[in-house]
Amino acid sequence: DGNMLVTQGGTDSNVDTSTSELYYTYLIPMSAMAGSLIGFDADGVCPAECERIVSPIAGVDFAISVYGDSMMPEFPSGSRVLIKRIDPTIYIDWGNVFVLDTANGVILKEVQPSDKEGTLTCHSLNPNGRYKDFDVPMCEIRAMYKVLACVSMR
Repeated sequence: DGNMLVTQGGTDSNVDTSTSELYYTYLIPMSAMAGSLIGFDADGVCPAECERIVSPIAGVDFAISVYGDSMMPEFPSGSRVLIKRIDPTIYIDWGNVFVLDTANGVILKEVQPSDKEGTLTCHSLNPNGRYKDFDVPMCEIRAMYKVLACVSMR
């Protein structure tokens, strides 16, 4: 009977009953391949073509769905990754997972420095050994997004 939220003084006049601040982002209507660098070269999408979704964290530029098993178990197929665009000419946080937008498709990989000049190495997390590391020339990367979080359903 009465209000559910009560302050210590017994009055609820100072209690904020509004919902906590929500963060929104756009879900890109394509998948990041968690496998080999194959796929299609998309012409790009506009925010009007994207579903607007709630993000559990602030500072997210986009969300994108994961497809494939090369990044299992941390990034299961069907999960969504929340990503933030970075400028790879300034700094790359090596050893972290990124979404790379390339001419040959969009991929989700752990990024490592390469022995070859002007390239980076993409590494799969799946321990089964089926997915080998491969290099991607930096000039072929149109955009690079750091993965901030993964949201998956069980």
